[in-house]
Amino acid sequence: MQCPRAALFDLDDTLAESFRTPSPEVLDGLKKTLDLMPVAIMTGTGFQKIEERFLPVLAAHPRSDRLYIFPASSGQAYVQKNGVWEQVYDLALTEEERAHIKAVMTETVSALKELQDIPHYGEQIVDRGAQVAYTHVGVDAPTDVKASWDRDGSKRASLWSTLKNKLPEFEVLMGGVTTIDITRKGVNKSHGVKWLSEHLGIPIGEMLYVGDALYPGGNDAVVIPTGIETRSVSGPPETLQVIEEILAACSA
Repeated sequence: MQCPRAALFDLDDTLAESFRTPSPEVLDGLKKTLDLMPVAIMTGTGFQKIEERFLPVLAAHPRSDRLYIFPASSGQAYVQKNGVWEQVYDLALTEEERAHIKAVMTETVSALKELQDIPHYGEQIVDRGAQVAYTHVGVDAPTDVKASWDRDGSKRASLWSTLKNKLPEFEVLMGGVTTIDITRKGVNKSHGVKWLSEHLGIPIGEMLYVGDALYPGGNDAVVIPTGIETRSVSGPPETLQVIEEILAACSA
């Protein structure tokens, strides 16, 4: 691996199991990476949840000024200034748009036979302002349920395809193993990649993106056309290996 000038990571099913906190080993790896370069976390998760789960650990790092957080599939961006997290931009959906998306989600799920009689844990629709997310098994589903409810991906693919057809004016993407994320058209992780490149003055091709959903329709795949280097991972253990590769390449 060539040493990238900035490292960008997906969160759920990349840095951490879906809706969980990254392991101490992964957080330690991110802190070591911050010693060397800017680090960005791009996720469908809302900023408040990130802050609750693990952000204070990274915010306490001496080079936290190099840390960039892009919640809501890069519909928002946050940087730390003088110990305070500041929102750089917010490409929020209107209240009417969010209500429309939720109504279409509910109607579509009710109509798809393959999605019936599947238990869920916690809320299924999450409104993050700049994004509306849907997870059929619920945000509090145990890890084994998330892994087993749709082993071949056909159920979620059917829902994604139907929503994409019903909501052509919005961005409809799959994230992790359970979630479908909906934002404004053109507001996705590629927007965050381009913004970060311009903000840092680093060519996109000299940055690295690490994610688990680089497959067609995945919410990480949208970064590929930007020209950024990418690494596909199967979960946090493989991500930790990539972080170790980055540290080795950039410490040589």
